[in-house]
Amino acid sequence: MSEERSRILTMLAEGTITAEEAGRLLDALESRARAQSGGAGPATGEPAGSAGATGPEPEAAGRPPKYMYVKVVSIGGDNVDVRIPLNLVRSGLKLTSLIPPQAMEQINQSMSEHGMSFDLASFKPEDIEELIMALREMEVNVDSKNGDNVRVYCA
Repeated sequence: MSEERSRILTMLAEGTITAEEAGRLLDALESRARAQSGGAGPATGEPAGSAGATGPEPEAAGRPPKYMYVKVVSIGGDNVDVRIPLNLVRSGLKLTSLIPPQAMEQINQSMSEHGMSFDLASFKPEDIEELIMALREMEVNVDSKNGDNVRVYCA
């Protein structure tokens, strides 16, 4: 058993993290191991997406993710578990129609000055849906030297 897996199970046994958090962290470890080994399933050599692999169910693969998750598991016990509904993004896009044109110009100019050149008014609902579908493939995993883990993903 890997050191990381043992650490996750120890935190679960101590009550530092929930069973759900432990499951997600273990899934992240397996995903990372599959990615590093070229797509084989965990310890079985099965191809990714086969019965032994841990990923979205085949019927869920075509559906847009519902939430963005931010998980921080700290050895010191400073854990973070945030679930952000992606409908919030959709609602935010609808609210941009209420922004006065002069304010919209200032927002676009400020974003451009910070390296994000795009016109907020040009966003369309289909653009957001495409973005949300692309988020299904996004995953960020950070393992620090001191044993803290950070995971950001959408599901």
